[in-house]
Amino acid sequence: MPTFQAQIEAAHPTARDIAHRRWIYIPYDRYTDRVGPLAEQPAAETGIVIVESTAKAFRRPYHKKKLVVLISNMRHFALEQQARGVSVLYHFSPHSHGQALLELQRSRHLPPLTCTTPAERELRLDLHFAQKNGLQLNMVEDPTWASTTADFTEVYGPYTAGRSYVMDRFYRRMRQKTGVLMQHAKPVGGEYTFDAENRKPFRDQVPVPAPPRFPPDEITEEVIAMVDETYAHHFGTTRNFDLPCTQADAERFWRFFLDHQLVHFGPFEDAMRDDHLQLFHSKTSVLLNLGRLLAMDLIRDVAERAASGAAPLASCEGFIRQVLGWREFMRHIHEQTHGYRLLKDHVPQEPPRRPQESSPDRTAEAAEAYAPSGKADPYAGARPSALGASLPLPAVYWGVKSGLHCMDTVVAQVIEEGWSHHITRLMVLSNLATLCGFSPRELTDWFWFAYVDAYDWVVEPNVLGMATYADGGLTATKPYVSGAAYIQRMSNFCGHCQYDPKRSTGSGSCPFTALYWTFLERNEPVLEGNFRLKIPYAALHRKSSEELVQLRTRAEEAIAHLASFKRPEYAD
Repeated sequence: MPTFQAQIEAAHPTARDIAHRRWIYIPYDRYTDRVGPLAEQPAAETGIVIVESTAKAFRRPYHKKKLVVLISNMRHFALEQQARGVSVLYHFSPHSHGQALLELQRSRHLPPLTCTTPAERELRLDLHFAQKNGLQLNMVEDPTWASTTADFTEVYGPYTAGRSYVMDRFYRRMRQKTGVLMQHAKPVGGEYTFDAENRKPFRDQVPVPAPPRFPPDEITEEVIAMVDETYAHHFGTTRNFDLPCTQADAERFWRFFLDHQLVHFGPFEDAMRDDHLQLFHSKTSVLLNLGRLLAMDLIRDVAERAASGAAPLASCEGFIRQVLGWREFMRHIHEQTHGYRLLKDHVPQEPPRRPQESSPDRTAEAAEAYAPSGKADPYAGARPSALGASLPLPAVYWGVKSGLHCMDTVVAQVIEEGWSHHITRLMVLSNLATLCGFSPRELTDWFWFAYVDAYDWVVEPNVLGMATYADGGLTATKPYVSGAAYIQRMSNFCGHCQYDPKRSTGSGSCPFTALYWTFLERNEPVLEGNFRLKIPYAALHRKSSEELVQLRTRAEEAIAHLASFKRPEYAD
């Protein structure tokens, strides 16, 4: 018998356990006993239900390392709770989480379950359908977040169609509410943000620490073997898996950032390097989004470093702004807009396209588990496309070499790790897609399955909003696009590329610049009134007719080149 199954059977609940304990369902992204229902009574009075669902894992070609880190943390969390004295009902199911819980509750005569409101809309919907069919489940507020829905609506009011939301107002409100980096009701250092100090390129000014590694134990090795066999057609690889899968390792991982990376995080958080892909980023988003690390704990730890002078204020504030500000802001935007579905009446929509499927039988099987045949898929993602982008996402995102060193480097990292830091996500991967007019929905879905830290509440507002401007400016005051100049300034990518970033047209020129100018030209009817684009449009209007023709030609060549490669199957 496999090691995990042998160990977990010792916690299998008796009829008395079921009758006399409080039973809690643990969503697949909330592995914590420090807050919430698991912290509210003694372990001896508690039982938990965990569902390991193949239907969920088959629903998208999730990165193999995402499946490993999620399932291994799930199994280790079950054993950690068993060791505390909690009764654990760990259930393997081919069905969706909601259907599995309904069948389990009926077959084992489970009392009504308690559950923190799941972070993913997809899981909330799945459980809602199961409740309509008889699942007895009580939702309670999720205390792992650093803010509440009321915090958001007190700043902006209820969601209103057509308005824009600026994160700065929300961030200031949360700083004031929590008192983080505040003194006498004023921000420490006299400013709420030090973003202007955090935009330096990295030129080997300081040594880059080697991040800690966490070699797989026997349980994780079992998960790796299972993922390689069961999900062989999925994106990415399990090679060199070294992410934390226990609570103790998650905490060690976080302490390393505090002790060795935070001090230089701020100045270089926007820098990109092909020889130091992680630089000083914490890479803790995967653990934060699984509940292994709690947002307010991280925020307070970093604030303490600022207060003691152990790390520069700008570095500490930059990290806190990402967690207390942007992360919380994005999840509220997703919740308030029902995953951007409320935008359909006032933002142009991208027409649906049948996705490529490398394993149609299993994909269909997973779809059936979520949306019965003959009915519209209620889980289908929103498709806003304010700029009319709809071209298919090209093969470069699946690792086919394009000749663009920045793209090829970052995609190779994603295939290997299931991760890259936020500027490579925004200014390389999303920048190219936005400039070319690739489908925002396809890009969103790619991020969803390709990244270990990706869930619907993360990727949909970030990609459909800030990264591609598909939401028409709901979350960003302008499209975040650039030509080659930005990439050259903030990275060493261009020095190792066949294309010349200083040339915008002709053979050997970097296509990013031609794509940038043709993007502005193509979208001028929508964007010309944007005050933040006044200077770029003035520069565009000064270009001669001859240069504009050359720019269009170079951009068309670049898009045709990217489209010329066949997208591979989901494989290593």
